[in-house]
Amino acid sequence: MFFCFQAFAGASSISIKHAELNAQGEVYKLNADLEIALNENIEEAINKGVPVTFLYEFELVRPRTFWFDDEIVTASTSISVSYHALSRQYLVSQSGRQTSHEILSEAMIELVQLYDWKVLDKTLIESNREYAATLNVKLDQTKLPKAIQVEAIGSEDWNLAAEQFEWIPKDLNQ
Repeated sequence: MFFCFQAFAGASSISIKHAELNAQGEVYKLNADLEIALNENIEEAINKGVPVTFLYEFELVRPRTFWFDDEIVTASTSISVSYHALSRQYLVSQSGRQTSHEILSEAMIELVQLYDWKVLDKTLIESNREYAATLNVKLDQTKLPKAIQVEAIGSEDWNLAAEQFEWIPKDLNQ
């Protein structure tokens, strides 16, 4: 598995290294591996208790030649990381589930390893069709406190997004 977390004074970045759909029962689940590097400003904000939220967006389409692609499903989830000073723990929240970690690099593992995210029911897939999938990941600036949102408007430090990851899922018809 790929894992990379770096805190340095340079630019922050997100890159998606791998993504795949796996059939489990009557659904398809998404697994993805990412690399996230945070700059000093974002890391300092987290250490001061500011919740920083990352938004994960998945889309599956059926490409068409002479018309717009047929959108099969879109799904999104967010994962938030913050520091709780009283307990001296980093908290990671996703879909009502919260975990705590003693150091930021441990908390970041949950951001860079996305596993078993249910994104698609098998009933939506037609046999003998080709599909295309995309995954986008970005820092969700709308979830930041208003004072930081104002600073983030013109700042490269807070404009953190991965290049869209596209792939052709294999074996969707099984």
